[in-house]
Amino acid sequence: MTSFARVPISENPVRAKLHQGRACVGTWHTLCSPVVCEVLAAIGWDWVVVDAQHSPVGFETMVDCFRAIQLGGSVPMARVPWNDTIWIQRTLDAGALGLVVPMVNSVADAEFAIANCRYATRGIRSYTSGRTGLYAAAEGEYTDWANANVAVIPMIETVEAVKNAEAILGVEGVDGCFIGPRDLALSMGITPRETGPGREHEAMMQSVLAAGKKVGTAVGKHCFSAEEVNERIGQGFQFLALSSDQVFMTSEGRAQFGKVMR
Repeated sequence: MTSFARVPISENPVRAKLHQGRACVGTWHTLCSPVVCEVLAAIGWDWVVVDAQHSPVGFETMVDCFRAIQLGGSVPMARVPWNDTIWIQRTLDAGALGLVVPMVNSVADAEFAIANCRYATRGIRSYTSGRTGLYAAAEGEYTDWANANVAVIPMIETVEAVKNAEAILGVEGVDGCFIGPRDLALSMGITPRETGPGREHEAMMQSVLAAGKKVGTAVGKHCFSAEEVNERIGQGFQFLALSSDQVFMTSEGRAQFGKVMR
């Protein structure tokens, strides 16, 4: 009987791009819909992050979102709610090929996140091949493939983390970092209106970029327009998120509604 075959995954292209020094652009999924994920992925993003921190997505829905992202042709990733063993390991078992881990403020925080993403003897991840094992083109043990391909992206989003950025980015196993600009502003005690070129907030983000370049680790951030993505790529940022599905839907909906005669 003829059937559709599973496509074997030889390597995680997101992790490969980051280590090659190339830009890697994706978007954020917050609408808790596998169908939306499939549509997003088919646009051509390198990756789609399912936001399990700041959206109401349930665990079983998140699994279906990963399936849809993979079917659409992007790399399924997730932002876990916290730097937590249970969330990290269960989300990887569910099929995420990379994790964005919030509020990583120190070397110890980074090492903890990495340990939970790696099987022994490189970490403490409990064994299962999970969903990803069905697709991994592993020549040897699945554990070796997973250790080499799961991307670990700590978030730099506090003043403390910025101060420790070079040390965090120098930790073995960190594939890149992701600056959360709004949480960083909160940590600084300022509002988004007090950010932008020439401001201390921008200087802090640039200092993280400089730290990444010094130690050879990719730096990324959340961007709010295509123009900003292009600007940040020119500056040397690599792991870049452009907006989110909710913003895309809302902005286009408002724009079209505003043209309606009523």
